[in-house]
Amino acid sequence: MNGLLAALATLAAPMTARVLLALGFSVVTVTGVSLSFSEVLGLLQSNIGGLPTAVSQLIGIGGGWIALGAILGACSFVVSLWSLTAATRIMGTA
Repeated sequence: MNGLLAALATLAAPMTARVLLALGFSVVTVTGVSLSFSEVLGLLQSNIGGLPTAVSQLIGIGGGWIALGAILGACSFVVSLWSLTAATRIMGTA
């Protein structure tokens, strides 16, 4: 019985380390992406605020704001997918 517990303990330590490493990597990536996107949105809002009203309305009528949201959403998805694949690679499941 002691041999089984010792074997399980030796197996659990590397797996726990890998899971914690993958979670830490994911948290750092998500935090970095969140901060980057908030900075980009802040810059966009400040630059868009300087546009004349007619230009801003024309962009809105043409669907520019929807396109901007789709582009930022796609960037967020790509980074999330990259983070997920990197985390599974660290854990050794892929």
